[in-house]
Amino acid sequence: MMRQRSNQLNRLRQRGVALITAMFVVALAVIAGVAMFEATNIGIHRSANLALNESAWWYADGVESWVKWILVEDAKINASQTSLGGIWAQSVPFLPIENGAISGHMEDLQGRFNLTNLAVKNPANAQIYLAQFQRLVDNLPNFDGTQATGVGEAIRNWMMTSNSGTQDGDYLGENPPYRAAAQPMASISELLLVKGMTRDLYIALKPYVAALPIPTPVNVNTAQLPVLLSLASNVDKAKLEQFIAQRTKEPAKNTSEVSGASERAFLPAVAGTAQTGAVPLSVVSQYFELQAEIAVGSGRVALYSVIFRPTGGTPVVIAHSTDTE
Repeated sequence: MMRQRSNQLNRLRQRGVALITAMFVVALAVIAGVAMFEATNIGIHRSANLALNESAWWYADGVESWVKWILVEDAKINASQTSLGGIWAQSVPFLPIENGAISGHMEDLQGRFNLTNLAVKNPANAQIYLAQFQRLVDNLPNFDGTQATGVGEAIRNWMMTSNSGTQDGDYLGENPPYRAAAQPMASISELLLVKGMTRDLYIALKPYVAALPIPTPVNVNTAQLPVLLSLASNVDKAKLEQFIAQRTKEPAKNTSEVSGASERAFLPAVAGTAQTGAVPLSVVSQYFELQAEIAVGSGRVALYSVIFRPTGGTPVVIAHSTDTE
């Protein structure tokens, strides 16, 4: 009798173990199935996102080609002037495309202070640009320029080539240590590496500076107010305001209109070339920046392209980046 009860208990235990094992196997199968479903779902979404991003990039490439054509047409309409009334300056706030939209605009980079000007080898010319840079800092909106005295000299030292390596002294002590570029800046974001540059100053400067491959004059027809105020220490502000109000419809035909005794002049008589002690000016530009955003489904591309328009030639994209200038 005892033996029969013992056998029954053993069989019950075995059945219980088998049931638990079966439940465990089913649970594992469910977990594996859910994991496979989620992996497949993630893979599908990843593939879809990659396809959407690829489509956005193709649209971005098309936008670059489109704006190069616009720059060619603009030069045909008026080769002697680059102004805010040109077709290149018309923004596109919203252009619908399949499953998305494009927005963007172009900016004249010669309407900004070109940081490469600070790297000129002639010391006399360098002093002209250093003084201009400081005046720009002094006229930045919502920024106290007295906090940034000497930053222009630090930027010049960052870019100037030197066999002695003396400009590295300010940076080799950093953690981690690094060396000065000893060449013109490839991007304005390099400013953040320069001694004395703060994030607040960088943010204030960003809309008004450019990093172009060669020194360039300032286009008075497109430059913003802080840049125009930096052109001389004795700018006639009343006449400058009048010029800004009129220049979209009536751009300056030559630089003599804005200096000296001209009716529209807001600058002193000495203007036009660094050799005469003044900041070089222009009314024609060759360097532009495309700022565009392309959205296709969940795909996004923020594109910044620097475009060079040679005189009588085909525009060329010389640099582009995503997400930041």
